[in-house]
Amino acid sequence: MKCPYHDTCVAYGCPELCCCFCDSDDISYTGLHPKLIWHRTKTLGRSDDRCDFCMKIMK
Repeated sequence: MKCPYHDTCVAYGCPELCCCFCDSDDISYTGLHPKLIWHRTKTLGRSDDRCDFCMKIMK
């Protein structure tokens, strides 16, 4: 229920910037490896109550 990016952005008075870190995760992890599945539906940086990201390896 904590995110260092969200906590830092809030502490410096710019919580709206946190979604940039969420976007960066999506860009970085999507397509990283053909067998890696990156998925999430919620993030603190996008005003949800938690981050629910999941990384799985396809077999």
